[in-house]
Formats: sequence, C-alpha cells, structure tokens
Amino acid sequence: MHRFAQIALLTLGSALLAQTPPASPLVEAKRTLAQRDFAHAKALFTSILTAQPANPDAQLGLADSELGLHQYLAAERDYRRVTAAEPQQWFAHKNLVIVEAALGRWEDFDRERDVLRAARARHAPGLSTADSDVIDTLDLGTATHPQHWIVRDYATPLGRSSTLYNFERFSPTGRAEAYVSLESANALQQELAPTDSVVVGNAATATAPTGFALNVYDGQSHGTIRSYPALPTYERLRADFLRWTRAQQPRP
Repeated sequence: MHRFAQIALLTLGSALLAQTPPASPLVEAKRTLAQRDFAHAKALFTSILTAQPANPDAQLGLADSELGLHQYLAAERDYRRVTAAEPQQWFAHKNLVIVEAALGRWEDFDRERDVLRAARARHAPGLSTADSDVIDTLDLGTATHPQHWIVRDYATPLGRSSTLYNFERFSPTGRAEAYVSLESANALQQELAPTDSVVVGNAATATAPTGFALNVYDGQSHGTIRSYPALPTYERLRADFLRWTRAQQPRP
C-alpha cells in the first residue's frame, strides 16, 4: 500500500477512536470489579453514589467490592441497604450468606438461607431448585502452604450420594485439588471397590448405616471424617471441618 494511503488510514482510525464515547462511570466501575481490582472499584462506585445515592447497580457494586476486600461489616451494611430497596435482589441475599458466615453470625446466616429456600419453593424468577450457592469461603493452611476453600450448598441433593455440601479446595491456579462432602451415610461405600485402601480420618467415627457422613476425596485417598445420625447445622459442620483441617497441618 502506498505510504500516503497508509497514513490516511491511520488518520481515519485515530479519528474514529476519538469519536468513540468513553465508557460511563458505571460501566467502568463494573469492569474494574470484574477485574478484581476491588479497592479501585469501591472508589468508583462510591463516587457514583455521591452523585446518585439511590443508584441500585452502584449500591450492589459497592457491597460486592467490600466483600472482595473482606470488609465484611461494611459489606453487610450495604447489602442490607440493597435488599431493603429490592427484596428480590437474590445476588445480594446470596452474598449476605457469605458475609454472615465470615462474621460468625449464624442466626443471620440461617435467616438469609431461609429467604432463598422460600423463594425457590415458590419458583421466584432468577432462582432454581437446581442451583448450588457458595455459602462460605475459607483461607486456611500456612504462609508457605496456603489453602483456599469454597463451600457449596445444594438446593437439591446432588447425585447418587445425595450431596448436601461440598467444601472444595483450589490451587493458586484455580485447579480443584480436594473435596470434603456431606453426603448420605452410605455414599463412601458406594464409591469404594472391595479392594480399595481407605485412609480414614478417625476410625472411631466409621460411617453409620443411616444418617449423614462428612467424606473426603483428594485424588490420593478417601475416607470419612465424621458421621452424623441427623442432619447437622452448617455451624457444626464447619467446626468439624476446621478441626479436621488443623489436624492435617504438618507439625513443626
């Protein structure tokens, strides 16, 4: 192509770019949040709310940014502002579950989960009984061997093991490394062949024939951490899981 023609095309391209309107502040704030730059996103949403205090998208974005920053008290306050204005803003209710777990406010945690259960039972738009919700996140381990876990709650028990909760451990690259699942008591026996060698967390807590079992699967071993004659509360289940993870840490 002739050099002058190339220059003309470049000039035309620059002119078109110059005519492209900049992203709106809300679009830019949402983009920043999606990039997980939570501190910058919080500043952008705060700026929007200064001019538009009732902007629902900015209110939700601010709370999401605070959750990303682990500013749980601020996130709780702002999610509650969202749900007060929009009671059917299910994303806010779901994230309030995570916030209340982080704060250890189990009555509020259960209350938010009850809101979601009731909404699913009446087939509220935007929710499904096939959903799984992240209800908790746990950063455990040590500085040299960190462990990031998320906890899923299944609205309908999952699969032939009737899984109700999954604690899922992820590597720094996002690869799933291990699962700890609350399942029907006979789930582990269904998974094992007679010749399998099973590493069990505590031989005194062998899986009961009825009830529920907290089972671990990590690709190298599988076994039962604890069994329950009746469905445990999530608070108790979480405590048992944390006790087990501490026992797995290498001793100094």
